Amino acid sequence: MIYLTEGNIPLNAAYDDNITQEANSTYQLTFKFPTNNILWQRLREETFLTADDLHGEQDFVIFEVERQHGYIQVYANQVMTLLNHYVVNPINLDRATGSTALSRFAGSITRDNPFSFFSDIDDRHTFNTDTKNAMEVLTKDKHSILGQWGGDLVRHGYQVRLLKNGGSENESLFMYKKNLSSYQHKTSTKSLKTRITFKTTVKGEGEKAPDRTFAVTIDSPLINKYSQIYEDVIEVNDEDVKDEASLRKYGEQYFKTSLCDMMEDSLELEVVGQSDVPVQMYDIVSLFHEVYNLDVRKKITKYTYSPMA
Repeated sequence: MIYLTEGNIPLNAAYDDNITQEANSTYQLTFKFPTNNILWQRLREETFLTADDLHGEQDFVIFEVERQHGYIQVYANQVMTLLNHYVVNPINLDRATGSTALSRFAGSITRDNPFSFFSDIDDRHTFNTDTKNAMEVLTKDKHSILGQWGGDLVRHGYQVRLLKNGGSENESLFMYKKNLSSYQHKTSTKSLKTRITFKTTVKGEGEKAPDRTFAVTIDSPLINKYSQIYEDVIEVNDEDVKDEASLRKYGEQYFKTSLCDMMEDSLELEVVGQSDVPVQMYDIVSLFHEVYNLDVRKKITKYTYSPMA
């Protein structure tokens, strides 16, 4: 069900509804609502909604409404996107954990807000930023908190968590003839990289000290697994990279964390009814399909869900 948060009023007439969540990215609710129902007049930009989601009720805020013949089309984002309307003061961190980074981020937001932040990531990184948009500092590109520390971005209401693993080893089974109604399996080499030249420029520290440029080429441990070599060049902007040795260490770690040397392998399924064990975003679940000889465990990185159904 979808509700107006104020007054907890159910929007029984909503239809063609869908919640889409994608790992560390989109988290959006869309639906249509007939204009012969008087409640349509309350569905305006900045209106807060509550909707049943895969793992409990979730909070959304409308950002766009389209008027059509006989209905309106409503678009709402999970409330964390309100961070787009906040600014943070400069942040300077030296070899700090993810927990410290999010704590400093929370304290740097320039005005009162309803959000809370937490991270269990103990990897240490150096991070410096000027006064900027809060969402940009938190999630945009590689030079953001999410880009530096990685992890799974878990959003529930106004609670924002950056976790080593946002899900769990789940015993749920999705099986042909049991609860799978459709199935699509895709493998691809389009994002594959097995040899990367990493380049960086380190600014000189003295008044007239020249900038220094470093470059190293590193092969993936899996380079001989494929018949082709997949090369790329990556510009590195990491405060911890100060010389050739640290650049090489960065490159070796890049293969371990990005998994860019493994072929893209994704499954998209449609599930009928409820799974035997409740699942949530980032859980690792079992998939079995006897016709295609499929028996794997995969991490959930995207889902769509109908709150009205």
